[in-house]
Amino acid sequence: MYIVYTPFYRSRKDIFNGKPTTMQELKNKFRRGLDASVIDSIYSTKKGANEAADKLFRKAKRS
Repeated sequence: MYIVYTPFYRSRKDIFNGKPTTMQELKNKFRRGLDASVIDSIYSTKKGANEAADKLFRKAKRS
């Protein structure tokens, strides 16, 4: 699964590395304090995740 997070102030697109997230990695992120509200969407394909990330970063740059 590919998880797309809401961009933060000064985020860069290259933070989204295009690698799928394993359940163990996701579990570790929540242990370290990840809040579910920062997850924008979850995709099963890399193409869909990249398109969503591109839209979010374009929108964030306008703000």
